[in-house]
Order: sequence, then C-alpha cells, then structure tokens
Amino acid sequence: MTDPDAAEIAYYRAVEDHFASLRGTPFLFSPKDFALLRRWWREGVPLAAVLAGIAEAWERRRGRGEDPVSSLAYCRHAVASHAKRLTAARTGAAAAVPVPDTAAALAALVAAVAQAQARWDADAAVRAVLEDLGRAVASVPPEGEPAAIEKALAELEFGALDALARALPPDAQRALEVEVGESVERLGLEPEVRERTRRALLIKAVRRLVGVPRLELDARAS
Repeated sequence: MTDPDAAEIAYYRAVEDHFASLRGTPFLFSPKDFALLRRWWREGVPLAAVLAGIAEAWERRRGRGEDPVSSLAYCRHAVASHAKRLTAARTGAAAAVPVPDTAAALAALVAAVAQAQARWDADAAVRAVLEDLGRAVASVPPEGEPAAIEKALAELEFGALDALARALPPDAQRALEVEVGESVERLGLEPEVRERTRRALLIKAVRRLVGVPRLELDARAS
C-alpha cells in the first residue's frame, strides 16, 4: 500500500477538522470510521459531499434534541445521498443543457471564502475552518445540476458557520452572545421559540463578523 499523497492527506484533515469543529472538542476517528473515510477518498466522493453530509446529520440530531454525532459512520447515509446527487449530475451532464456560469459562480464563492480567510489569517482556528470550507466548495463538480449543488452548498454553509461559532476567540464569542442575548430579550418571544431565534441570530452575527459569503449560485446559473 502506498503512502497517501498531499491531496489525500488534505482530504482526511478537512473531514477530521470539520467533525471536531462541530463537536467543539478534539476528536479522533475510530479505525472503522477511518476505513470509511479512506473508502470515500478511493471512490472519489467529493469533499463537498462528505462535509455536507456530516453537517446534515449533525443538524438532524440536534433538531431532535439528541447527543452530538460521535461516529463518522452515523453520517454515511447523508454523505451517500449528497455524493449520489452530485455524481449523478456529473455523469448526466453531457446530455443536460449546459450551464456555463456555474463554474464561474463556484470560483467566485471560493475567492470570497479566501478573502475571509485572509482577514483571519492570524487566528489559526478560524483560518482552518475557512480553509476547509474553501477546499470543499472547490470540490463541487461545476457541471452538476444546480439543485444538487445548491443543497450541498447550503449544508456546507451551515456546517462552516456552526464550526466558526465555536472557533472564534473567547472574547469574540462572549461579545456575540451578549449582542444576541440582548436582541432576543427585546423581541419578547415565547419560550418555545427563544432558542431557535437565538441560534438564528447568532449564526447571522457570526457570518457578519467573519465575512462568510452566502453559499448560493448566481441567479444566472440556477
């Protein structure tokens, strides 16, 4: 068996970092999970599909009030769904109507993420999340169906913003929590909607602070 090359190592690191960032703690994959990750690499599963699948599984568990995801294997069905949509779109692209602006739209998103990364170059934790996000967006097959791409981008965006909320420096996190808390208090919401609103406002504040673009295709490519 040959040693993994730089691209393969970067793939593994991006997935490990994304998973750990969502958990908010260092995390090592089990041998079984790493074997699954290696299989995805060997099968050519786009990094975007893996990260989007993890984010989708993560949000689904949180929405049900369950414990955080503790195994990469739990995400395999979501990853497979994203990979299938993107791969099916890729193999059917020759018969589909060309969408020439999709590649340009994705390139523009990669550039926008890189700009945000440059602004946070001095903060290793934030920079790492943005670096992995840019790599994931770059892995999206541009010839795919716009609907499949949009769904993958939406999950990537959620996962990155959630990870960034945890990666920000403690003082920045405290400042955002105070800002969001005050906003929620002013709204006078019922208890059952307070937490959902608080989270939505926090994610919005994180996007504004870090400068993450909305991961959406240009209207001309949709």
